[in-house]
Amino acid sequence: MNIKNIVFDFGGVLVDWNPRYLYEQLFDDKEEMEYFLTHICSDAWNGQQDAGRSLTEGTRLLREQFPEHSAMIQRFYDNWEVMVKGDIPENTKLLPQLKQQ
Repeated sequence: MNIKNIVFDFGGVLVDWNPRYLYEQLFDDKEEMEYFLTHICSDAWNGQQDAGRSLTEGTRLLREQFPEHSAMIQRFYDNWEVMVKGDIPENTKLLPQLKQQ
């Protein structure tokens, strides 16, 4: 079998991505932050954007559903770069090896 392309998930596989890097700067209470990331800006919600729903649409829908958290929801994609702390070396070091094969 001749494999030409390999698709990797970006966040958490090649790049150290975690929304807590942003929200721990915005929440004074860690329990409130965890509730927000578990029940509001959840992995399931973010996964819908990963699956193709636009960031604008996903953000709008969530802000309508949770208007009391509107500002914090808006920051999820507005400040996504704060969620990235660099690559995951043990994974990215495999890329040149895979390319050679």
